[in-house]
Amino acid sequence: MKKTGTVSIASLTFFFFFFSMAILSFTGPTTSLSPDGQALLSLLATASTGSSPGLLPSWDPSLPTPCSWQGVICSPQGRVISLSLPDTFLNLTTFPPELSSLQRLNLSSSNISGAIPPSLGALSSLRLLDLSDNALSGPIPPQLGAITSLEFLLLNSNRLSGSIPAALANLTSLQVLCLQDNLLSGSIPSQLGSLLSLQQFRIGGNPYLTGQLPPQLGLLTNLTTFGAAATGLSGAIPMEFGNLVSLQTLALYNTDISGPVPPALGSCSELASLYLHMNKITGTIPPELGKLQKLTSLLLWGNSLTGLIPGELANCSELVVLDLSANKLYGEIPGELARLVVLEQLHLSDNMLTGLIPEELSNCSSLTALQLDKNALSGSVPWQIGNLKSLQSLFLWGNSFSGTIPRSFGNCTQLYALDLSNNRLTGTIPEEIFGLKKLSKLLLLGNSLTGVLPSSVANCQSMVRLRLGENQLSGEIPREIGQLQNLVFLDLYSNHFSGKLPSEIADITVLELLDVHDNHISGEIPPRLGELMNLEQLDLGGNSITGEIPTSFGNFSYLNKLILKNNMLTGSLPKSTRNLQRLTLLDVSGNGLSGPIPPEIGSLTSLTVCLNLSSNRFVGEIPQEMSGLTQLQSLDLSSNMLGGGIEVLGLLTSLTSLNISYNNFSGPIPVTPFFRTLSSNSYLQNPDLCGSFDGYTCSSDLVRRTAIRSIETVALVCAILGSVTLLLVATRILVNRNRELAVANSATISFSGYDDFSYPWTFIPFQRLSFTVDNILECLKDENLMISPNFHQAMSRIAGSYGYMAPEYGYTTKITEKSDVYSYGVVLLEILSGRSAIQRTAGDSLHIVEWVRKKMSSFEPALNILDSKLQGMPDQMVQEMLRALGIAMLCVNSAPSDRPTMKEVVALLMEVKSPPEESGRTSQQPLIKPVNHK
Repeated sequence: MKKTGTVSIASLTFFFFFFSMAILSFTGPTTSLSPDGQALLSLLATASTGSSPGLLPSWDPSLPTPCSWQGVICSPQGRVISLSLPDTFLNLTTFPPELSSLQRLNLSSSNISGAIPPSLGALSSLRLLDLSDNALSGPIPPQLGAITSLEFLLLNSNRLSGSIPAALANLTSLQVLCLQDNLLSGSIPSQLGSLLSLQQFRIGGNPYLTGQLPPQLGLLTNLTTFGAAATGLSGAIPMEFGNLVSLQTLALYNTDISGPVPPALGSCSELASLYLHMNKITGTIPPELGKLQKLTSLLLWGNSLTGLIPGELANCSELVVLDLSANKLYGEIPGELARLVVLEQLHLSDNMLTGLIPEELSNCSSLTALQLDKNALSGSVPWQIGNLKSLQSLFLWGNSFSGTIPRSFGNCTQLYALDLSNNRLTGTIPEEIFGLKKLSKLLLLGNSLTGVLPSSVANCQSMVRLRLGENQLSGEIPREIGQLQNLVFLDLYSNHFSGKLPSEIADITVLELLDVHDNHISGEIPPRLGELMNLEQLDLGGNSITGEIPTSFGNFSYLNKLILKNNMLTGSLPKSTRNLQRLTLLDVSGNGLSGPIPPEIGSLTSLTVCLNLSSNRFVGEIPQEMSGLTQLQSLDLSSNMLGGGIEVLGLLTSLTSLNISYNNFSGPIPVTPFFRTLSSNSYLQNPDLCGSFDGYTCSSDLVRRTAIRSIETVALVCAILGSVTLLLVATRILVNRNRELAVANSATISFSGYDDFSYPWTFIPFQRLSFTVDNILECLKDENLMISPNFHQAMSRIAGSYGYMAPEYGYTTKITEKSDVYSYGVVLLEILSGRSAIQRTAGDSLHIVEWVRKKMSSFEPALNILDSKLQGMPDQMVQEMLRALGIAMLCVNSAPSDRPTMKEVVALLMEVKSPPEESGRTSQQPLIKPVNHK
């Protein structure tokens, strides 16, 4: 019956109160009903045979006893001894003590939530308690340990938490303990080793259960099943587990168990299923496991086992599944395994096995799966494998097999998956293989196969994946391939196929991948290919295809990769490409495509990986619509005849790779963090492109506008502008009070009578200046500067955080062109952000440059980088500070050759502030564009 959900104990109690009142008002007092019956009514909140609440049909309160009620069994004395009410809403806030004779309580799948009532511990006669498959939470009450008669305790598939109570060790009659699939934590109590009657102990599916397996569990000689998979258990498997002579199933997989497989497990003579996969087990496979005559499943895959495969495993005559894959086993495959006549699955993949495949394996006539891939096996593939009539999957890929594919494989009539990829196979593909009616996956990638793809391929009507790439197959692709109506993947790339691409491929309506790149295919692309409505990847690159790109390609509504590069295609890029709304990669490079780049390409907002239009004959400008490709990471427009500006590329905020070389682009290069990292190789042979500091004007024009007449004057302006407008917080320059009027409006300094600057002083950056550069220059005479005796020490302390600073700076007013621009940028970042060069706070000790880069790369608004005290200033001033932030980041570029000179820095700083008549306008774009969060 389908669950209708879980109900909390509080809501059930509330419902039951009114429900009980309704019963009493309708039927009168139930004085004739026995105490056991009244106790049962207190449990029942609502019975459910669907979604309609109400009493169970047979639960008649007017009867003297509940013995005829559904789910109730009574003793001859009329006492309730068994209650089984699955799929019923129940109230378990407390459990009535009147049901003291109860021996069996089954409330599994009863939609119970809340905690397990500790009062259950008073049911001294209880032999079975089943609360599984509910929504119980909280800890397992230790009071349950008082039910000494309990034989079956099933609490699995709930939400129980906390540790396993050691008090459960008092349940000396317990035979089955199921605690799996909960949220239990802690370790397994060693006291549970005293449960000598225990037959099943299952604690798997508790991911927070930790610690080691207690050796005391080896005392449980009646144990038939021990399951502790999907837990956090660690340590080695105790050798004492070899004493579990009744053990049939040991499921201890997907844990942190380490150490060796105990040889003592070979003494567990009843063992049928040994599941130790997906652990951290080391050492060798003990030959003692060969003593397990009843073993049917041995799963050791996904560990770190080494050494040889012991031939003694052939003594496990009942073995059906042997999986030793994904380890570090070496040596040869033992021929003795051929004695496993009932073996159905042999998995030895992903090891370091060498040598030949034993021909004797063909004696394992029950084999359905033979997987030997990802090893170092060699020699020819034995033709005797064709005798395995039941074989369904054969994986030999990733080895060094040579020779031809045996024609005898055509005898494996049940075969549905054959993968011989990445070997050294030669010869042709046997036609017999295409007679396998159930074959759905044929993978022969990465060999040296020759010959043609025969038309008999059409006989494999079950074929789903046909992957023959990276071989030397030749001839035309047979038209009959279009008859493979179930084909999803068709890989024929890197062969020598020639002729035209058959239009019949369009008949494979379920095709999702078509890859024929790097062949000798010629002719035009069949327009019918546009009928492949489910196609997701199409690669026709590296052929000799001519003609135009069919407009029908616009029908590929699921296409995510389209590669047509290195062909001889002509014409324009069809406007129908705008319909490819799932496309992530488009590469049409190396063709003869012409005309303008269609604006419709800008609507492909799903383009994230690559757009490559290089080495064609595209003309015109980059369409403004391409600004919509904000997720694009790689763009290549090189070797075309494109012109105009490249401003739109500055809006592609996700770019990590760009090449626009060998075109006719002109104008300024965008000023963005990405463009500042590009090398000149990205712009080769575009003579009219120019560097820029604002993204709108060439840098040479900006420099001329500064009207700075000499390097010395530039240096002086830089020093004073830096000191007066930006670096007052980091220096101790005392301006002569007699000349104070020249810089009165640049800073507000509070000395409180202390001439030694020992008292804190404040700096208000970016306050609008009322003087000109000429005013500053007039005051920049040596006699107007009083250098503090501590100035050199202060500057050295600052420089110590950055690397170096010229010492010719603390004592003179002269700065050379070789002064450390990086250090200047760091100081500027300090002032703007309000942080020191290395701010040692909890969890944050990044150098300021790395801190700012991290902020910028996280797409936070650039405003967040500024000191919080500065963020509340008028918008125009905030914009000026953001421009200054951009200048600072130019100065700290990781490549010294890409940093601006001090001359350029001065020019940029001059441009930071707008002319007075524009003080109310905010239209100028900052160097770092704030992110818009709407």
